[in-house]
Amino acid sequence: MKLKIGEKIALLRKEKEITQTELAEYLFLAPQTISRWEVGSGAPEITLLPKIATFFGVSIDELFGLTSLERTEDLVAKYSVMRDSRSFQEAMEYIDSQLQSIDAVQKNSWGDGGELERDRDQLEAEKTHMWIQLGREAFQRALEIAERFVEKTEGNPEHPWYLRMRLQRDQLWGETGKGREILAERKKDFMDQPNGTSLLRYLSVLDHRQDYEAILELAMGEAQAYLFPPAKENLSLWRACICAAAQTGEKNFIRQYLPPVLKVCAGEDELDFLMCLTEAYQGEEREAIRERARALLPEAGLNEYFEEKIREKLEGETREEKREG
Repeated sequence: MKLKIGEKIALLRKEKEITQTELAEYLFLAPQTISRWEVGSGAPEITLLPKIATFFGVSIDELFGLTSLERTEDLVAKYSVMRDSRSFQEAMEYIDSQLQSIDAVQKNSWGDGGELERDRDQLEAEKTHMWIQLGREAFQRALEIAERFVEKTEGNPEHPWYLRMRLQRDQLWGETGKGREILAERKKDFMDQPNGTSLLRYLSVLDHRQDYEAILELAMGEAQAYLFPPAKENLSLWRACICAAAQTGEKNFIRQYLPPVLKVCAGEDELDFLMCLTEAYQGEEREAIRERARALLPEAGLNEYFEEKIREKLEGETREEKREG
């Protein structure tokens, strides 16, 4: 959607709360001249365009159209080639400025409503495409780092990041389109060399794929040798299983296995389990879980940021339930 230059000047004036008289004084013109431009009875001389653009803080190109979809496409294509933060920021800022301009035009009831919405749809589609590209690029870069780390620490399971980086690598494989491959690899590893580590990596991939039924099947079958008795060393395994039960509403599983698990939990671990359970319960049971979680927060040893986020989640759920009630 494009506006005539007079309409664009009028829009910029109103956005920046500038009167026709103020603009006219800056250009050494009569206010009536500005008025004629804005109603389409004339247009600025070409020599005035740089001064007008400078006055409003825009480019000359922007004076000749509210949105420039071709420029947007060029900037998006540039980022697709360059893949650098500067090109990303340039394209996103331009898209956002066009969307803001459309909002302003719609607010003032100018232009063709259908055309405005079509332009908005294209701009938002381009913006979505940009975020997807950035996400893929970020995941790929992170995966390269994780792969190098895995190679460097092979045979050194005592390294403090040995397991955590392998779990992150597995997740990144899923994010970069290799979900089936990594699932098959983790399943094979567990079947060939069953132990707590191979099981945790297998459960982690299943959890990321939201295959909660498969997690519970493992918990009731091959995983039992590594789940019992509940101990501090296998709490990560139990967390995957309890959270899967909460997601699928398997309250019998939770009632049977959670109490002995909680007996070996410290405050932070218990809080972790309780936050999973809010998905499975309603009413008084849910409120009791949240009340216990609130009581644990001060002694859980979390940093200030995470403590505040958990508190916000607990309070937010309470407010939402009150509104629904």
